[in-house]
Amino acid sequence: MLLFFHLPAFWAWRWNLRLEARIIGSVMLFWLVEDFLWFVLNPAFGWERFAPAYIPWHKSWTLRVPTDYVTFTLVGGALLWWSFCPSRPAPTAL
Repeated sequence: MLLFFHLPAFWAWRWNLRLEARIIGSVMLFWLVEDFLWFVLNPAFGWERFAPAYIPWHKSWTLRVPTDYVTFTLVGGALLWWSFCPSRPAPTAL
């Protein structure tokens, strides 16, 4: 999936740090949404069973969601925010 998200950069033959931050932030948020929807739309789980008692492979929970969800939201959101911020021009010498 990470390679798939990099395809536009490869096709355009363009890369920079902000673009990489945008790609990684997008992948993080994609994995978060994909994982959440897997639980909610899966008939074996559903919204009612989205809890630590039924999902033992997510060891740590914060605010009723896996801690990974909180981490990926914060880090992925920060990467996306930074990637869209306008870059400042370099200071000129006096």
